[in-house]
Amino acid sequence: MSTKNETIKNTLKATKEKRKNQTCRVYEIKIDKSHLNSESREHLHVMFLEAKWLYNHILSQDDVFDLDFDYKIQEVPVKVKDVFDIRELNYLSSQMRQGLIERTQDNIRGLHELKTNGHKVGKLKYKSKVHSIPLKQYGNTYKILDKNHIRIQGIKQKIRVRGLKQIPSGVDIANGTLICKHGEYYISVTTYQTKEKTVIPIGQLGIDLGLSRQMTLTNSIGIQYSIPITKKLKKLHRKLSKQELHSNNWNKTRIKLDKEYSHINNIKGDIKCKIVSHIKDNYGVVCYQDENVKAWQRIWGRKILSTAIGGIISTLEKKVHTPVGVDRMYPSTKTCSVCGNVQEMSLDERIYVCKGCGNIMDRDHNSSNCILNEGLRKIGTVRTESRVAPLEDADTYCEAIRGYAINWRDSWLTPVEIEASTLMSLKYLNSIPYVKASSVYETGSFTALA
Repeated sequence: MSTKNETIKNTLKATKEKRKNQTCRVYEIKIDKSHLNSESREHLHVMFLEAKWLYNHILSQDDVFDLDFDYKIQEVPVKVKDVFDIRELNYLSSQMRQGLIERTQDNIRGLHELKTNGHKVGKLKYKSKVHSIPLKQYGNTYKILDKNHIRIQGIKQKIRVRGLKQIPSGVDIANGTLICKHGEYYISVTTYQTKEKTVIPIGQLGIDLGLSRQMTLTNSIGIQYSIPITKKLKKLHRKLSKQELHSNNWNKTRIKLDKEYSHINNIKGDIKCKIVSHIKDNYGVVCYQDENVKAWQRIWGRKILSTAIGGIISTLEKKVHTPVGVDRMYPSTKTCSVCGNVQEMSLDERIYVCKGCGNIMDRDHNSSNCILNEGLRKIGTVRTESRVAPLEDADTYCEAIRGYAINWRDSWLTPVEIEASTLMSLKYLNSIPYVKASSVYETGSFTALA
């Protein structure tokens, strides 16, 4: 027995060491419901129903952490109106039950840690629906059979899926999650891949967030995008309001409504990811102001709803190599980015005219430059991307270009290179659906790139 335990420990240790040199990526594949027989459909439906019963039973225990031994539980009490009925768990496998128990315990530990650190937290609540089931062990709870089929523990039929082609060959496949959303079924597959060497750009960027122009960058590019509420969404809301609550037709309409909201949110997420990816690939230091987006939403609710400003800030914090948040009380709009003079400005003034040095700039562009200056001062870095190689100093410039491999080039850019870089950014940003990017000084300059 001890030899077996030592073998397991050594295997886990070797796996842990291997994971240090790998990166984790998650892929979502969709189960094709049109190829499921009636037995498989029923099995998937009851699995999520039993997951809800088990989850609520776990929360009803006095000590959740005493359930380590109870993952083979066969029956749970379920409250039906004012009485409890005993229901059998025939579709959830032992490993799925164990996964649900461990996930609930992890959630309780996380809440306890937040509370210990001084955060105000509530408690886990009983659920009317469980939307995900952990699939702990690849090869047992689920397995990829070929390019189009998978196997899920307990389901006899080979399940046809879409999206397996996005998983590269040769990766280590780990645990997964079976997900139910909007009446469709998905499997989230966790993989471990060899880490790629990342090249950190040394460009510096300041971002000013707003409503009429969602983002203004220090390279004088203004980005606007808005995804309005669709006519289909309004129609479904009217239809839902006329139907009986929790009736079959009401549930069908609600699922359609959820799908439409999900479609709009996916568009916002696509825009957010593409903009952040472009910034991450070209700038190592990104400065932004810690705006109170929730307060904006209380004042301009529908305008904020049609964008994803808050999501862009949180994604920048995770993806950019050196994100720098400037305090929200910093007067970026009132400060001159050239001389540092602070003066009052009303909301209708769109051009900043400095009374100290006479600097004239677009209001948002000036603000983005102030945010960049303040962010670099905060981390003790000198602003370099605006330095231009003097044309008469050709030898120094050529030497800097030859030294591109050691990250010299970004600090010595010619005016032609700066303009070319800006035009490339404009062309890419305007290729994103629903996004309109242009220079804040040249109206309609983005159309010249078509």
